Amino acid sequence: MTLNKNSFWALVGSGVLLFLTGLEFTLASGELQCGLKPLPDLGCRIDRCVDGSWEQVCDTSPTLNCGLKPLPEIGCRIGRCVGGRWEQVCDNSSIPSCGLKPLPEPSCHIGRCVDGSWEQVCN
Repeated sequence: MTLNKNSFWALVGSGVLLFLTGLEFTLASGELQCGLKPLPDLGCRIDRCVDGSWEQVCDTSPTLNCGLKPLPEIGCRIGRCVGGRWEQVCDNSSIPSCGLKPLPEPSCHIGRCVDGSWEQVCN
């Protein structure tokens, strides 16, 4: 099979387009901020890229992984079992507990107020 000049450039253009699409997918999926997703612990799953690391959510058997839920602080609630700890989510009264929302990194957004700091979600 021989390629003429026009089909060669069409092939090169589609290759460049495929590369840029893959790069966009990688940027959007959070892999540049967090790296490749690790394998989760038993009974857990890898969820979102938050603050430069992958969240490991253990909501299939949270009592086994995090123990019993603690009592939340006033104005907060106990969230998910993440990384072996219960989240304390204070999104109803987030200004006093986390302060003002910071500016997010490129391709990220500021999420919830959890454990006294704002989540930066990059997925």
